[in-house]
Amino acid sequence: ISKYGLQQQLGSGSMGEVWKGHELQTLDTVAIKIFHADLQSDPNFSARFNQEGQAVMALHHPNIAQVYECDITRAPDSNSTVAYMVSEYIEGETLTHYLQNTSRKGQFPSVSALVYLFKNIATALDYAHQQGVIHGSLKPSNILLDNQNALHSKIGEPKLTDFGMARLVKNISSSNTNTALYMAPEQAKGQVPSESSDIYSLGIILYELCTGVQPFRSESPVAIMMQHINVLPTPPILINANIPPGLSEVILRSLAKDPATRFRTASAFASAVASACSVQPVGTVSLNDESALNARTFSGPLSGPLPSSLGVSGPLPPAVPMRTNKLPTVPSISMPLPAVTRPVISQESPPAQRTTPVTTTAILPVAARRKEMPTIYAFLTVLLILFILASTAVIIFWVHPQQPQVTPPPPNAIAGQVFFQDDAFGRTDTLHIEMRNIVPPPQGNSYYAWLERADNITIPLGQLAIQNGNGTLFYKGDSQHTNLLSMARGLSITVENSGSVPGTPTGQQVYLGNFNPATLPYIQHILYQLPGFQYKGGIATGLFETIKTINDKAGSIADDLQGSHDYALAWRQAIRIIELIDGSDYAHSSGDLPAGDPTLLQIPVGIVSSPALPGYIDTLAAEVGKIQQAMGDDATMRSHVQNINNAITDLRDWVQTMRTYCAQILKTPTLQGFGAPSVLSASLELKKAAADSYTGRTIPPNTNPLPILGSAGMYQAYVECQYLATIPMKKV
Repeated sequence: ISKYGLQQQLGSGSMGEVWKGHELQTLDTVAIKIFHADLQSDPNFSARFNQEGQAVMALHHPNIAQVYECDITRAPDSNSTVAYMVSEYIEGETLTHYLQNTSRKGQFPSVSALVYLFKNIATALDYAHQQGVIHGSLKPSNILLDNQNALHSKIGEPKLTDFGMARLVKNISSSNTNTALYMAPEQAKGQVPSESSDIYSLGIILYELCTGVQPFRSESPVAIMMQHINVLPTPPILINANIPPGLSEVILRSLAKDPATRFRTASAFASAVASACSVQPVGTVSLNDESALNARTFSGPLSGPLPSSLGVSGPLPPAVPMRTNKLPTVPSISMPLPAVTRPVISQESPPAQRTTPVTTTAILPVAARRKEMPTIYAFLTVLLILFILASTAVIIFWVHPQQPQVTPPPPNAIAGQVFFQDDAFGRTDTLHIEMRNIVPPPQGNSYYAWLERADNITIPLGQLAIQNGNGTLFYKGDSQHTNLLSMARGLSITVENSGSVPGTPTGQQVYLGNFNPATLPYIQHILYQLPGFQYKGGIATGLFETIKTINDKAGSIADDLQGSHDYALAWRQAIRIIELIDGSDYAHSSGDLPAGDPTLLQIPVGIVSSPALPGYIDTLAAEVGKIQQAMGDDATMRSHVQNINNAITDLRDWVQTMRTYCAQILKTPTLQGFGAPSVLSASLELKKAAADSYTGRTIPPNTNPLPILGSAGMYQAYVECQYLATIPMKKV
């Protein structure tokens, strides 16, 4: 093509192909993107291509792949024209490949490396934005990791590519699933991408790095785009409990549906990430800290202000959503096992961490070091002997491995647990089975699990995987995403012939678990649907989403008053918060929303009750009260109910605080008055109360919020509500 030779195809996609090539005269290695011929059928393609190409070639930043040439030439073997773009060749993998080998396998990057990665991506984005260039299609495949320039991080130096592709190729984004996964809501609506759209896409990437999944997924690009527009993402801390709570909040703010609620700049986003992880501010991260930045992954999070990694994903999260010294452990079978994505909330204080004193090592004089040599030789000899003994033991172990001894649980003991899990739409369409100390099935047989429906129909869930006396199964649900709590009565496990996949249970039933029929209806109201209630979903889900939205908007108000001074936006956000708390109709009649102010949302039911309708909190409290009356002597459920009641008590207080300060802000007579110190003070109190309501409040010496009075927020309440739907499994 033109003056370039093609050597090796590096990839292809909906827009075209990428080749490794070289300049024919200088032999310099370059990357060449060749656009598909059908793209040029657009009569405006040539003009757009030249315009975008000139803008991209003008970008000169160490974290942006340099574009050397953009041109349209005639193909040598035909009369058709070929559009191509030549850029620097970067040796290394894409962030997509890195994700496939790390986060998607549960091996998350170190926090230090994550902060460094985002610092550089953010500065590159802000630089491009200042030059008037919007990326518009930011995704992991457009971020190259330069392994030839990995001095500061083993991940590699990030290099952004494909700036302006969204404007250049307008017909691709709506039909490409990979692009739709990272698309901002306003882009899904057909609007032109902006700086804020790039920040949203960057938030999706951070979400995936921290959890191993994208927040919105489907086989259909249109379905994904509708989720971006209408569905709130699952808080990442509910997927990976090792994420610092502050980082989870930062990610969710970057994914706000309203562009004005997101961070103003990519660097502000990166700084918030660093702050949430208790790392130095991004602008002052030391580039020479090899020990911190070169760590690709660690076995688990460290305690203290700087966690080394985001944890190791597994079937069970750690007992508390906090940084710990060790890998997640499986609790005793006598205690309730945690759900797949729900961290257990323990009322026990974490163990005190030992402080390691800082010491300096003096350099010995030459003579002194010589005197130490015999000691060193003796020490090395001892190490060699120990190594030989250890190696012998390992060889013996592998030649004669010890078979695990499985002690079956006594009769009536809990042998395992079944946990139900919801998706981004609040549909509880998957479940997870964890069995402990079970006897392996007879030779030629397997354990199969069955969902027992209320209408006595049995649904096959699949075969349990048995290893070292433990059995696990993750049921991904059906194609209709049927809410399992809407029909489940219990679950059974049978012994079936391994040679076939049974459609109905035919073998002996060995384990069985059922919901308490007295409490099941109220659990369904909390997690599935309450007939007649205005929100079409579980009460806990609706309340969680509402408080999360308020938290985002409260943070936006404080930022607007302190930074951009966009008083009109702050005023609109305050109106929305009052509507979410009161409900749109009651907001005016209560006097919280001044008579002259418009309603901006259509919220049928608020967090607090109105004279006409009970609110979320009172409705949740009523259903929990019914469970309390019907649960009998179930000590485990009693504990969860008490924890939920603790959170409800706290929420009543904190929501009223939010309501008071938000109403105070809205009583400011003019927009110019929003610049007064009293309004800023009220906004900061509002932000604090919103954060407490959402993630809970930490009470020293605890290091995280717990489900106790004065500490429990909506996050703790939501986790405890999920535990209400746990089914204990017992041997038949």
